[in-house]
Amino acid sequence: MASGFSIGYLSFTIFLLIVSGVGMLLLDVKVYELDGMQKERKAARFLGWLNIVLGIVTYAGNHVYRFIQNTS
Repeated sequence: MASGFSIGYLSFTIFLLIVSGVGMLLLDVKVYELDGMQKERKAARFLGWLNIVLGIVTYAGNHVYRFIQNTS
């Protein structure tokens, strides 16, 4: 790390979880709805929201962990 800048795997994972969740909600759900595929639409909605929630929980947990680590 000669430049002193590192994004880290956790930040990248959080980004991917949220972006993939939003993408599923915006793209997959619409396609399944237009094709009349109700089971797939429900599964895509569930997985999209699950990705977003996991991303947010991981983001919050990382900040709590860093706060606790810095106060010790």
